[in-house]
Amino acid sequence: MTTFDEKTLKALRAALTSREAELIDEISAAREADIAMADAKGIATTDVGDMKDQASSQERTALKDAEVQRDRDELADVRAALARFNAGNYGICIDCAKPIDATRLTAIPAAARCMACQTQFEARVV
Repeated sequence: MTTFDEKTLKALRAALTSREAELIDEISAAREADIAMADAKGIATTDVGDMKDQASSQERTALKDAEVQRDRDELADVRAALARFNAGNYGICIDCAKPIDATRLTAIPAAARCMACQTQFEARVV
């Protein structure tokens, strides 16, 4: 683990735990909204909408799906960071094994890579 003082580590862990709970709530709320929407669509099967209504509905659904996927991806990152905490290697870059800058971890507590490795990673993904 990096050489953070206990107070900083406690704050970072609290931030991760809090964000995990927020993401779980957001994902659950989206799931409940999907269920409610499906129930409403089942009732309103006689409702006839024009092509613009259908396109608008599909666009909203696609956007909502993308938001939920982003939340799921972030939740996976947060849980991975908490696992690194438990394993004792939080704050160590998963690629080069060097310490991640404290400023980066303060801004992004779930960061798994140092800035140099993150930049290289993003260049490969794009």
